[in-house]
Amino acid sequence: MQLSQPERMVLVNMACTTAAEAKIYRDFLQKLIAEKTGNPPEELAIDPAPAWLDDSQIPDTVREKAREFQIEISLEQWQKLPPSQRFALIKLSRPGHENLNFYPALKEFHIVDA
Repeated sequence: MQLSQPERMVLVNMACTTAAEAKIYRDFLQKLIAEKTGNPPEELAIDPAPAWLDDSQIPDTVREKAREFQIEISLEQWQKLPPSQRFALIKLSRPGHENLNFYPALKEFHIVDA
């Protein structure tokens, strides 16, 4: 499924801060998907406590991937990262992911020296 550039821009510019705005966004996106595919989108469960919002522990996948580069991420470093950067490191450390950008992300996020 491919969204057109105008459709993407509508999604980018839609407000999604309040619960009401999020519902409007969700309904619009579901309608787009149904129109494009002929099927309603599958509902995905939302994790109420995602790992990237937990700054009290470093996920094992992130810790193990960092060790492949002989890097130990300290809890203090993990806690200083914003959730978006923790999310990126978790995603880049998942099994089955190419992980080509894990080390560059560590550099970009100042976990290792550039």
